[in-house]
Amino acid sequence: MKKQIKLLLAVVLITTLVIPYTTSAQGWSGRWKPGFWDMWSISVNAGQTSFFGDLSLYDTDIVGKLTNESGPAFSGIFSKHFNDKFSIGGQLLYGNLKGANAVSAFDASVMELNLQGKVNLLNLIIPDNMSDFDITMYGGIGQFTFKSIQYSLKEAGETSTEDTGTPEFVYFVGMGLEYKIGDRIGINVDMSMRQAQNDKLDDLAKNDNFDYYSYVSIGVTYYIESLFGGGSKKRSGGFGRSSRGGGRMPMRRR
Repeated sequence: MKKQIKLLLAVVLITTLVIPYTTSAQGWSGRWKPGFWDMWSISVNAGQTSFFGDLSLYDTDIVGKLTNESGPAFSGIFSKHFNDKFSIGGQLLYGNLKGANAVSAFDASVMELNLQGKVNLLNLIIPDNMSDFDITMYGGIGQFTFKSIQYSLKEAGETSTEDTGTPEFVYFVGMGLEYKIGDRIGINVDMSMRQAQNDKLDDLAKNDNFDYYSYVSIGVTYYIESLFGGGSKKRSGGFGRSSRGGGRMPMRRR
């Protein structure tokens, strides 16, 4: 799984960071060009983080995973959109993890800060997409801190604690589905898999494999035409319905 996550991450980041500038140079002539302060969004999500590692027993059982090895989580992300296909964003995530086997159990909390690139697959494949739905793929890299407490199920009262003194790296890839309500609001569902660059989330370093945790969430996105109100002066369109012509570059085509 290590190689698959890193490969998908590389593909997403290269696509997000390189292609927008190539398409911009080839196709912006005669149309409105968004500035740095134009086309942003804020997303707030809530859901569950789930553990995959030495103390996880329900990796192939979705119900068991959500019931026994998951905890509440929430996040916020602030994104810059290059166009209706590509964006980058910074995310803050807080989540809880848990797990157990016949010998021990653990509870952990994770705080993560990351940078991610996102590709709107539907708009990339269908340039004249008029649907209110979006299918996205994203990947990124970040740092996280965690505190994990392991409990012995055989020795009452025996515990051990793993508390990171410094942030550690995490890689992740994910996919999402969004439904746009009007020009400014979107309802989204996301799922991502994260590879922690250690084997200590469950306070049990059993082998050389890294621990993983997933994040499944539902949330709301608010699209901002211009952070300082300049976008509306440059064109009448914004994130909403319009066409390619007339010097207007919308975030989405309806």
